Amino acid sequence: MFYNYLFQIILVALFLWVHPFPTAASTPPTTADPPIAKPGCQDICGNVSIPYPFGIGNNCYHTPPYAVTCNTSLLPPKLFLSKFDLEVAHITLNRQDSVALYPHTIVVKTQLQKTCNNNTQDVNINSSIDLSGTPYLFSGDFNSLIVGGCGSSTLLLDRSDTILGGCATACDKVHMVTNKCTGRGCCSIDLKTSLEFYRVNISSYGEGVNDCTNTMLINRTVIENEVVNPSLSEFAVVPTVLEWASNNITADSDKLNRNCYPVASPPENYVCYCNYGYYGNPYLPSGCQVPRECKGCKQGCFKEGSQYRCIRSNHGPKTRLIILLVLVGSIVGLMLCTGNISCIYLCIKKRRHIKMKEKFFQQNGGFLLKQQLSLNQGYNESMKIFTTHELREATNNYSKHNILGRGGFGTVYKGILPDNQVVAIKKSMVSDQSQVEQFINEVIILTQIKHRNVVKLLGCCLETEVPLLVYEFVSNGNLFEHIHNDGARWLSWGNCLRISTESANAIAYLHSAASMPIIHRDIKSSNILLDSNFTAKIADFGVSRLVSIDQTQVTTLVQGTFGYLDPEYFLTSHLSEKSDVYSFGVVLVELLTKRKPISWETGLEDRNLAMHFISSVKNNQFFDILEPQLLKEASQEQLVTIAELVEKCLSVKGEDRPSMKDVARELEGLMRKVKDSRSDQHNEGEHVLLSESRHPSFQPFEDQNISRQLNFEKDLIIEMSSPR
Repeated sequence: MFYNYLFQIILVALFLWVHPFPTAASTPPTTADPPIAKPGCQDICGNVSIPYPFGIGNNCYHTPPYAVTCNTSLLPPKLFLSKFDLEVAHITLNRQDSVALYPHTIVVKTQLQKTCNNNTQDVNINSSIDLSGTPYLFSGDFNSLIVGGCGSSTLLLDRSDTILGGCATACDKVHMVTNKCTGRGCCSIDLKTSLEFYRVNISSYGEGVNDCTNTMLINRTVIENEVVNPSLSEFAVVPTVLEWASNNITADSDKLNRNCYPVASPPENYVCYCNYGYYGNPYLPSGCQVPRECKGCKQGCFKEGSQYRCIRSNHGPKTRLIILLVLVGSIVGLMLCTGNISCIYLCIKKRRHIKMKEKFFQQNGGFLLKQQLSLNQGYNESMKIFTTHELREATNNYSKHNILGRGGFGTVYKGILPDNQVVAIKKSMVSDQSQVEQFINEVIILTQIKHRNVVKLLGCCLETEVPLLVYEFVSNGNLFEHIHNDGARWLSWGNCLRISTESANAIAYLHSAASMPIIHRDIKSSNILLDSNFTAKIADFGVSRLVSIDQTQVTTLVQGTFGYLDPEYFLTSHLSEKSDVYSFGVVLVELLTKRKPISWETGLEDRNLAMHFISSVKNNQFFDILEPQLLKEASQEQLVTIAELVEKCLSVKGEDRPSMKDVARELEGLMRKVKDSRSDQHNEGEHVLLSESRHPSFQPFEDQNISRQLNFEKDLIIEMSSPR
């Protein structure tokens, strides 16, 4: 105990000797910051600084995306980003108080997008610029999509047409403009994640003489009333924040003075910062330096505003002498305490490691996971808890070459465990509590599922800053890729039926055979994976819901993918098992026609695949939309049978749809008929398939009220495709 007290006294003395109290003794008012641009290159235009990798002229920027120009004919001169011809208002390079993993930003002025429409036809507007293939992203931390106008409904979509958000505006006869943007003349959609491209779908339902709508992606911290005024000219510009990161710019010789961290997207890019005590540009050779004003500071220095100040001691000679005597007198005790010091150091290090693991465990919802597993009694004893070291080794330190794909909630890597087992590791991007709950939700659901056509969860890791899930590896990609690949000739009629049946059985299991019914909520072809034998496996349970046995439906926030979304769920927010049935019906049409669920290039009636299918059946044109290969391989009776099944699945009213169990039973029966038919063909000779794709006598639906029902379904699906 005595040695411990002595050790504490020595530590205090050392601290006071080495780190004296700072004072505000200032240096001369003029300071010289380390350079931010390459030698001989212009480092300012107007009032905008130009740090490297940006630059004006040859050999002053790193690569073409960083090239800028200075228009000196304007007063004051203005800086422009050459690749997109956008005015630059500000470029951030280094923030001493920021979190190192945050990317740098550049504020540019983008053009307002204006659309005027006096009818109810919807309009699609692409983002003002496409940032794919560049080091830039539209920042999700700073930007909001602002919609100004009267009588319009707006959807924000990403490149794959996934709904990112939506809002609507309404006004009196006189436009009401407000900076609240809560719907009266103006509404806003916050970006939840950074994007390289976005699409805006606007449906106008105003009846005024000036039904114009302004849309703009704008820095939400500078929104003003005038920005959302519908009378603004289409030539108006607004400040938009872009994130930027560098690729391999820095040199290894500078690694002692700066640190670089990888960013999530693009994965090969980095953000770099000077280490504490160094200032300057970390992207220049020897760009992080000790400023000239600090080189004479014996105790170090710090930056205050635009000036550097030395740290000076408040301790006089007498105080220092006392400290020195204490240190000399403690040398003997220090030598005796060497063993204790080593022990204390190891204990502190171990305690820090344990606390860090506990922090990440709690941050990633570990306690919530334990509680939910206990409540649901779904813990899989074979599920393994992996360490960070194991998964880092398995993925070659999460190399970009091991990336299998990216989704709305994370990135999936291919990994090889020490026993040579190949796995897929999902690294979630947790930024708020709601996404932690998404992660826990997926674990809870997957631990309760044991089915050959559902992707198996092998384990998880909660010791890292972002949570990790380890799945079985499914080697042949997803069904969407194969359907829309012109070379995928293996998708014969028999294989289409087999994959449909396997998927239907898996979904039926989720609905009825699991310990608690599970509604997937995002059934689509890209979530049906194919293993080495082309066996179907349902994946991605990030937005799924557990439903009590005594519940038939739940009310929840609408989530899913545009084109597969159940119209009844879209309009009422009432989620049921029949919502999965509708989405599966769209997948069946996708298999039959080899067309995408949403096509923005076609007319309004043909845009939605489900609506196009219903219309074709009504007009006796079903065979016209089928994929030619299936027409050659399947009989007319078989195609009519599956058409009737799809028509039932796509009923707008959920109560009119069959259960997934009934769908699976129908498909299994159709498969048996196909096998029997092939057996008969083998015995009786080669079967000649009727090749006409149009048959005047094809009437699969004989209900006298079917025309009225199809018109009702068509109207509802059009309303879902063009939300108001």
